[in-house]
Amino acid sequence: MTGSLVNAAAIVLGSAMTWACHHEMRETSQRQLKLGLAVAGMLTGGYLLWKSTSGSLLKHLQQGMLLSLGILIGNGIGRSLGIQKKLNKLAVRAKKTFSQADRKEGFKMASLLFCMTPLAFIGAVLDGLSGQWIPLGIKSIMDGAAAFSFTRIFGAPIMLSAIPVLVFEAYLSLIIRWLSQSYMSPQVIDGISAMAGILLIVSMLLITGIGKPRLADYLPSLLVIIPLSAWFW
Repeated sequence: MTGSLVNAAAIVLGSAMTWACHHEMRETSQRQLKLGLAVAGMLTGGYLLWKSTSGSLLKHLQQGMLLSLGILIGNGIGRSLGIQKKLNKLAVRAKKTFSQADRKEGFKMASLLFCMTPLAFIGAVLDGLSGQWIPLGIKSIMDGAAAFSFTRIFGAPIMLSAIPVLVFEAYLSLIIRWLSQSYMSPQVIDGISAMAGILLIVSMLLITGIGKPRLADYLPSLLVIIPLSAWFW
């Protein structure tokens, strides 16, 4: 739950800073911040991938093939469900809401945007699985900056969006922790951690703008890797 608490606190702090700081962050500073976050995220993702794979060269190749298969199947499921398309529609709706400056709707849309991002799912899974809170820490910095901007438009209600974010991420983390302690073998935990590490690296590409992967469509890979790692990891 550490990451969930940090995320909620960052939203509150970002909103509160609106009254202390009246200027938006300069574009150069924004680029530097994004680059720093991307490097931290990629290093964390690489560490998770390295830590979760083990054994001989043949074993590493086998695990790599399982992860690749999980990504392909997960992406197929995500595309068939239209996960990324739904999130894109949510983003378009949020943009319209922000242009109207409706405080009530602004709170709802900000809460959804903070909760319904791929990094929220990836971070909460890792936080519950192994206590790895850095992905949610990275998300916290981005959410805090967004809360600063949203509060300038919609006012204090944006600060309250920290509550649904805390409930959603903490609840998901607690479920994952319970499942990992009660039902998951070490192989399954390693498989999920490795897959989450790959998705974390991909999500950092979105931050830098190097690529535009449809990350949300890959989220089902976190479920697909469970039977694969249980049988073959």
